[in-house]
Amino acid sequence: MKTVFSLLSFLVLTIQLSAQEIIQFSKNLDPKEPYEVILLAGQSNMEGLGKVSDLSPMNFGNIHFFDFGLNSNMKKQSGNFGPEIGLAKTLSENFPDRKFIFIKYAIGGSSLLDWAPKYDAEKAKITGHPEFGNMYARLLELTDSLTNGLKTEPVAILWMQGERDARVPEAGKDYYKNFKYLIQSLRKDLDHKSLPFLFGKVNPPLETYLALETVNRAQVKTADKIKNTFLISTDNLDKWGDNLHYSSQGQLELGERFGEKLLEILKEN
Repeated sequence: MKTVFSLLSFLVLTIQLSAQEIIQFSKNLDPKEPYEVILLAGQSNMEGLGKVSDLSPMNFGNIHFFDFGLNSNMKKQSGNFGPEIGLAKTLSENFPDRKFIFIKYAIGGSSLLDWAPKYDAEKAKITGHPEFGNMYARLLELTDSLTNGLKTEPVAILWMQGERDARVPEAGKDYYKNFKYLIQSLRKDLDHKSLPFLFGKVNPPLETYLALETVNRAQVKTADKIKNTFLISTDNLDKWGDNLHYSSQGQLELGERFGEKLLEILKEN
């Protein structure tokens, strides 16, 4: 537990120093207030390669953000952002009187083998990053520690991941089975059997991501077969020159697309 809080202190300080002049999130949590918790998880396009320096100043006084996004070298890239900004913008504009906690945990290059609820380090070697460790357990540990002593309710999981599995056909062929088990496990462990699960369509270049069509079919099947799961379109989002990672504008719009769907869900509840 001490290690978790040491890491928390370091990462929160990093995100505040890198973005405090442009992006302002709430800095204080009140144990007397109710908070709606949104988990953001996945790999590099959830971690985000958007540049904070490309943004206009924004203030999200009703949203507290914990950022545990890391690149594939397990390093924090200060000054970057992911879909949390567009999401925060959408929620703060539409629900200014509701309080939210965002908890983001993502590592660039992580596969569903790294995220497996029944983690197997040997299987994780298939996609090349056993050093990431048990990401599923870590997400739950962070969520428990960060919400301890607060009045919280999980309201959604936002997921942006699948490129790594699409890159490695041996992993991609089992994407639906692994994804279904991940969703079921998170809902069970978070004690919310119908927790909304929103996930973005992956669209890396097909010529080097040979299992892309398999992963995309699995994503469509998930949205069709599993209740309260929602596939978010990523069509026409701007990317950097690698044709893989979303640009600053692309990340902002990705977050807004997640936000628009989440608005529909929250308004119904």
